Amino acid sequence: MGAAFAKVSGVTPFPRAKPPAKSQTRVGVVSSSKMEKTVSVVVERLVKHPRWKKYVRKRKKYKMHHEANYKGNEQNWLKPGDVVKMVQTRPKSKTKFWELYASAGGLLKKARVFDAEAVNEKVRERKLEERAARRKTERGFAASGGVEE
Repeated sequence: MGAAFAKVSGVTPFPRAKPPAKSQTRVGVVSSSKMEKTVSVVVERLVKHPRWKKYVRKRKKYKMHHEANYKGNEQNWLKPGDVVKMVQTRPKSKTKFWELYASAGGLLKKARVFDAEAVNEKVRERKLEERAARRKTERGFAASGGVEE
């Protein structure tokens, strides 16, 4: 009856009367906004490893649809690093099943953006420190003559 009433009266009801279920929403960080009306969002989650019982980070990229926020601004107004909450919808295209529900800037203080170069640099530094520590122990053993008393 609601749809028939909306057609007759010309008033369209609010699309989401109740908030979507948790399984239909994701919170993520915008990683790319170079496409028109589409942004790429990285969602990170923690999963317990089945054998080692440690938590492992899993990342997945989703394509999210969003329109311009006002007339005259046809460009994407979301920038990389913005935190967004997205909701699942009917397919918009071959790979787009999500649309913007809310800009979640207030939900998270700071977005942790995965920076591959920074991670690789830290790994290199740690390896150099380990090598230096190993050389020190090897030198100490060689200096004593290698004979145990």
